[in-house]
Amino acid sequence: MLELSVNSKSPAAIAAALKKIHEMSMTGAIEKNTPIHITLEAGLYRESVRYNLSNPLIIEGSSHIKAKDCVIQADNCEAFRKGVANRSVFSIGPNVTSITIRNLSIINTHTKSIMEGNTLRDSAEALAWDNDSGVLKVEGVHLEGRQNTLYVRGMSWFKDCYISGDTDFIYGEPVTAFLENCTVHVREDNRGDFNGYAVMCRASADNKGFVFSDCTFTADKRRKSKLFVYRTAGKGSATTKRDWDSVAFVNCTMSDLFEQELVWDDDMNLDVYPRGNAMTGIREYNTRVVNADGVSEPADTALRNVKTYSLTEDDYFNGYASRYLILKNTPFEEKS
Repeated sequence: MLELSVNSKSPAAIAAALKKIHEMSMTGAIEKNTPIHITLEAGLYRESVRYNLSNPLIIEGSSHIKAKDCVIQADNCEAFRKGVANRSVFSIGPNVTSITIRNLSIINTHTKSIMEGNTLRDSAEALAWDNDSGVLKVEGVHLEGRQNTLYVRGMSWFKDCYISGDTDFIYGEPVTAFLENCTVHVREDNRGDFNGYAVMCRASADNKGFVFSDCTFTADKRRKSKLFVYRTAGKGSATTKRDWDSVAFVNCTMSDLFEQELVWDDDMNLDVYPRGNAMTGIREYNTRVVNADGVSEPADTALRNVKTYSLTEDDYFNGYASRYLILKNTPFEEKS
C-alpha cells in the first residue's frame, strides 16, 4: 500500500497528491492495483477533486480530528462547468474499482441564482459517484450543498453520514445505495420560500435503488411551501428499463414538517412507477414521526401516495431486517 499524508498549506494539495499517484501508475512506479491510502490533516482544502484510477483508494481525515475539522470545499455548478463530473466538488469516475471516504466534510458552497424553479444551471454536487462497476463506501462524512448534493450510480454504502441540501439532493441511478444511520436534512432555500425535496431516484428496472435504514430526516421549516421526503421525476414506465422510482425507508424517523403524502408527484400529474412492492418502488417499514418537542410516534400512513407500499413483517424479515440482508448479493456482502 502507498501511504500519503496531505495538509492544506499548499494550494490544490489533494489534486497534487492524486496527480502524483497517476504519474507513478503511468510510469510503472506502482501497479495499477496498488492500494492507496491518503490521510488529510485538519484544514480547509479549497479545491475540486477528481479520482478516476483503478488503484483502490482510501481517503480520510486524520484519526485525531473530527469530520468538521477537515473540509474539502468549492463553489462549483453546471453554469460554471458542464457535466456532473466537472461541477462536483469531489467526483469519482468510471475506472475506479474501490474507494472509501471517511471522517471529513465535502461542501459545495454554490448558492442558487435562477429564480424560475429548479434548473440544470444550479446543479451543484458535493460528491458524485459516476461509476457502474466499482464500489463506494462513505463513513462519518458530512456532505453539504443545495441542489443535487449527492449523486450516485452503481453500488454504494453510506454509514453515519450527514447529508444536507434543498432540492433533489440525494439522487441518481443506483443499483443499490445503502444509507445506514445517516441524518438527511432539508435546509432552507437561499432564494426564498420554495418547496423542499430530499430524495429522487431513477433506478434501472428491478434494482433496490436507495435503501435508507435507521436514518433520520429533518428539515428547516418553510413559511408556506411544502417539504417532501421523496420526489418522482415521473419518467418511469412499464415500457422502459430506466428511470424507475425505487426507494425503501426502513425504521426511519421523519420530522412532522414533511407532508404525510411522502411523495411529490405534481398532484398526481406525474407517473410514479412502479407501484411499490416488496423489492422495488417506494416502500417503507416502521416509520416514526417526531414533532418539534421531540415526541415520536408511529407514522400515520393513511395519507401516503397511493403508489407507495408498506412492507409486511415477512417482507421485512426476508429482506430488510439486517445489514446483511440488504447488502446480500452485492460486493459489500462479505463486509456486512
